Amino acid sequence: MPNIKTAAQWLGGAFILVVFELLGRSLAPILPFPVPGSVLGMLLLLLGLMLYGEVPRGLAVVSEQLLKLLVLIFLPAAVGIYFLRDLSPRDWFALFAAMIVGTLVSLTISGLLLNALLKRSRPPESPHTLSEGKGDE
Repeated sequence: MPNIKTAAQWLGGAFILVVFELLGRSLAPILPFPVPGSVLGMLLLLLGLMLYGEVPRGLAVVSEQLLKLLVLIFLPAAVGIYFLRDLSPRDWFALFAAMIVGTLVSLTISGLLLNALLKRSRPPESPHTLSEGKGDE
């Protein structure tokens, strides 16, 4: 059973997400370029987390739960494809090409970013550790 501290952290994390969502939505109409409010809110949240230096525990807990439910967020888009059955074969080809290229680009960028972050977080190897793995010749 969760205790009061865990519940308070969870509520605090949810509050942070809602505040940045509302902040992004309120700033979007004011800006001269067309950026959705939710995307603007995420960018502001990213900037705030970079300035803060770490992810607050409550925000991490709420985000973890939301990531587990991410597939449900994409379900309406998948169901919407059913209503596109009257498209011409040329339109279907363009749709599938965009999905495949978009998936490959996002996987490539995610992999490169993960590799760069892993290299950055790994401590530098000393010359002694490099030579210990090789046999004395």
